[in-house]
Amino acid sequence: MATKTSDVSSGVGAEIQFLRGLREKTVPEVKVLRNPVDASSIAIFIFRRPSFYNMVDLEQEVDGMSMIDMEGIITATEVTAHFSETGVPETIEAKYKMKSDEEWDRFIRFMERYAQSHGLSFVPSPTKILYDIFTSEAEEAALDPKEW
Repeated sequence: MATKTSDVSSGVGAEIQFLRGLREKTVPEVKVLRNPVDASSIAIFIFRRPSFYNMVDLEQEVDGMSMIDMEGIITATEVTAHFSETGVPETIEAKYKMKSDEEWDRFIRFMERYAQSHGLSFVPSPTKILYDIFTSEAEEAALDPKEW
């Protein structure tokens, strides 16, 4: 369930929010890819049955995903909600695109804090995906670098 409390301001942990002040409690599947030729990278977050839907009016618009830690806020603006045929919220997919080594390094620091504060870890992937983070199988078609 989403909650309004936060350990981030005290310098402990990291959290994700879709709506300001409302921490998302559902742990996402995360795929991270890095182009070996240049500094471009992408992280794809998939939240199955995100908890904030239980706390808000479904008419409220989500215009981004905020990754918040002691260094500040990283924002992913490419967010897509998927609903069942009956209109029930099923998943949210957020993509965070990085174009420099600095953005990559900052993202990795956030993910390390997020993983630590949620008892998770990075798992190197045997596929073209750099990391499968708290995830099951890779959805490689959705992770085609040509689509970045």
